[in-house]
Amino acid sequence: MNKSFAVAAFLLFFAVSAFSQQSNTVSVFVTDLAISNSDIGGAHIDAAYGASFDRMFTDRFSAELSVTSQRFRRRMRTFTGSSEPTSVLVTDRIYPIDANISYHFLNVSRWRPYIGAGLRYVNDTFHGYEGGGRTAFYRPAVQTIDPEISGGITLQFNRVVGLRLDAKQVLGSHRSDVADPELKASAGLSFRF
Repeated sequence: MNKSFAVAAFLLFFAVSAFSQQSNTVSVFVTDLAISNSDIGGAHIDAAYGASFDRMFTDRFSAELSVTSQRFRRRMRTFTGSSEPTSVLVTDRIYPIDANISYHFLNVSRWRPYIGAGLRYVNDTFHGYEGGGRTAFYRPAVQTIDPEISGGITLQFNRVVGLRLDAKQVLGSHRSDVADPELKASAGLSFRF
């Protein structure tokens, strides 16, 4: 699986580099503001933040790679050899990765809408110990790679800085145990170079 992800990333960013209208955009964003403090996948989700890199290959097509840092809290059962099982509240982070290809609608205004499709990868795993003792709790790895669609709009203030509003929706997923929302709406600043 790691080999196919590396091949996809290589193709995503380098295979189309012969096109003439190349430019890069870096964005920083906050996400999940509308569903902040909600319960998903058995976890209590907080608002998240992230960064993305976007490469324009033509006037209309681009590829984007983004990473989000998302905090969650989940109740875990602990077991010891000498006592009853207990419950403990665990706080951890996951880092969903999105890779998308987007189509940009051309217009003469500062508003630049786009739609896209791609994949979202999430590894929701936790290992830990309660306090400083030897009481262990462990949650088996839940890794998902799901198709997603995306869309949004960028309000370009000048040639370099813009305000970006974006939404990504996972399609056909069976991710009931993953602490990652299927719909992610984000707002952030983008910087073109």
